[in-house]
Amino acid sequence: MRPLFPRILAAVEVARLPVAFGVVANVWLMVLLARVEASAAATSAAASTATSASTSASTSASTSASTSASTSAFDTIDAVTADATVAAALSDSAQLIAALPVWLALGASMAFAVGFMAFGAALNDALDAKRDRAFAPERPIPSGSIAARRAFHIAFAALVLGVLGALPFGTAALAGALVLAAIVLGYDAFAKHIPAFGIVLAGLATAASMLALTPDSPSLVPVWLAMSQTMGVGALAYILGEKRPKLSRRAVLLGAAGWGFWSAALFALALERNGGFGADATLLPAFFERSLLVLPVLAVIVCALFGLWKLRGVRGPRAAEKLLRYGSLWKAIVAAGWLAAAGLATEALAVAGIAIAITALLSIARELAPQAAAPASWRS
Repeated sequence: MRPLFPRILAAVEVARLPVAFGVVANVWLMVLLARVEASAAATSAAASTATSASTSASTSASTSASTSASTSAFDTIDAVTADATVAAALSDSAQLIAALPVWLALGASMAFAVGFMAFGAALNDALDAKRDRAFAPERPIPSGSIAARRAFHIAFAALVLGVLGALPFGTAALAGALVLAAIVLGYDAFAKHIPAFGIVLAGLATAASMLALTPDSPSLVPVWLAMSQTMGVGALAYILGEKRPKLSRRAVLLGAAGWGFWSAALFALALERNGGFGADATLLPAFFERSLLVLPVLAVIVCALFGLWKLRGVRGPRAAEKLLRYGSLWKAIVAAGWLAAAGLATEALAVAGIAIAITALLSIARELAPQAAAPASWRS
């Protein structure tokens, strides 16, 4: 029997667990934005109550109401479930998430994200076992570190974990999880072998993972940016990795058309959910601080420059692997930028700090134990 530790390392590599935090960060972003949506509505309702009280009641009553209105956004979040008027102005997912304890919302959403990430990665390796024996013999299955049937077991267990993680968020989230499972299955089974289709479907998997738990969220620009990043990084990694078949001009045009179609769909939906298509329509909810929206943009620019620096002098499949690995870090850093723009500075620092710490630990692990190095994402 093989030693236990190498078998554990092989299972971790097959599931891509060390780099799953980029997916977790994106899902946490949507859950936390739903709570901000709820707390902003509760604070607005409290402020309206205070204004009404100051007009019709005594100074002491007014002062008390004003003090209540100034309470922390997350302290007033219970008003969402208690006030029917406030609840009516919210998306269904925001109402549901506001009623969940923070630890449950974040814990369940992490299980959902890790589960579906591991499901896609393990299923990908299991289905590619025969091909990897010829073209990537160092992979865990062809190298004998783990059996193909064990990879299928990991994929099934991960899928169950992902679905269980979606349960606290209601039936709509469960339906979203099933849609995500279908997208991942379609990508792993056949789409990854058709470059234009596979790259677009990988982007849709990112969008679906972010929207599964919050399907009616008005915060769709972060989803669009994450989807675009997945498609862009995936296309560049495909080219750098010199994969076959090569990206033809037709494939590039089809991929660009797919990105354009889904971008237009997300922007139209964002406008519809943030005031309709009138003159006062916006792409983002009002709780975002407009002056801080530069933060996610800066995060994208900094991450792109960091990627160029890390890829200097590197070519071929190694460059593609590094690009995908650091792409996981970029997702978390950009998510932190969005959180900061929504007024969640502490949460933003926590997400960015965890991402940087994981990246540092992975670098140390690759130096100390090469078997622990893990590819960053679903391979195309």
